Amino acid sequence: MTDEVKQRKIEHVNIALERDVSAPQQANWSDIRLVHQALPEVDLDAVDTSVEFLGQRLRYPLFISSLTGGHPDVLTINRNLARAAEEYGLALGVGSQRAAIVNPEVSDSFAVTREQAPHAFLIANIGAPQLIAQERHAPFTIEQVQRATAMIGANALAIHMNSLQEAAQPEGDRRAFGEVEALCKLIPQLELPVIAKETGAGVNREQALILRSCGVSAIDVGGAGGSSMSALEAFRSQSRGDEQTMRIGALYRDWGIPTPIAVVECGVARLPLISTGGVRNGLDAARALSLGASLVGMGFPFLKAASQGYEPVCELLQGFIAELKVAMQLSGAASIQQLHETDVVVTGETRAWLQQRGFEDELKDLAQRRWKRLRPGE
Repeated sequence: MTDEVKQRKIEHVNIALERDVSAPQQANWSDIRLVHQALPEVDLDAVDTSVEFLGQRLRYPLFISSLTGGHPDVLTINRNLARAAEEYGLALGVGSQRAAIVNPEVSDSFAVTREQAPHAFLIANIGAPQLIAQERHAPFTIEQVQRATAMIGANALAIHMNSLQEAAQPEGDRRAFGEVEALCKLIPQLELPVIAKETGAGVNREQALILRSCGVSAIDVGGAGGSSMSALEAFRSQSRGDEQTMRIGALYRDWGIPTPIAVVECGVARLPLISTGGVRNGLDAARALSLGASLVGMGFPFLKAASQGYEPVCELLQGFIAELKVAMQLSGAASIQQLHETDVVVTGETRAWLQQRGFEDELKDLAQRRWKRLRPGE
């Protein structure tokens, strides 16, 4: 089990960098249209991108999504990401720490993040399937969970929900019954806030309410439209000659709830939301924030940049930030709070989905925020 998990980590990184693991299903960010303000009354250089998240002020509403760790060869990637998180005042998540829990020898690949980012908001990471008994392993104990958070001096703990990935994984943990009960029991025992994190299939309204009832402090919607963990596992299954699991991974490559839809659906829980899944530029980020997200997460673009060095990560960030600020100015938003209050029109497939799910009133409210402020008596 120890070597198996360690090997899986480096395979994930190599496949993500070398093969096309994008989801055929698009996030449809173009369905989210910010209403242009011809007289924005906002200076571009004066735009304030800072945001508060779970009690800590961040310079930018950007989360370097939980990516990797658990193998010596990925230590440099996490070092580059951590340096950038410290320099730019971002939140940073590490990949699943299961590898280091079962094999402490690889803990340095995670611990390097706090070494390089002493002041950044760091998010530890374990899987919901590991909270219950599986065919080949017992559930994590509270001591093991606490070991994961201590490993990086975490500010919060992400518990990732990845049933699709496990189903498409050759050695996946197939059991899921009991995860809600385990989550509800674990959270009160922890001192840190817990973030429930999907990994590419999205979170719907009903599940968001269940997560809130368990006591999570935030939800990372992890919607469809970016990298597909199902596709990634299909490539791994193919390399092992596991035809059945490979077919499952390929078949469900486009399964899930697109990210913008997940953000709107999860809004009913009234918790801080992280919009991860298919975000590729600052305009996508502005769209997600206008829908109600507190932070915007990106994974693959950071992984690719960090594998090339620290400077490419900085270049990615600088371009992203510049794009975000332009979107904010043209929307008449001088701050992230004002961006949450700007007008946004939802069109296309995203609108059709949300209408069928009963969000007609919410869609109208999103499109008429300014108008309602101008006509408060109506």
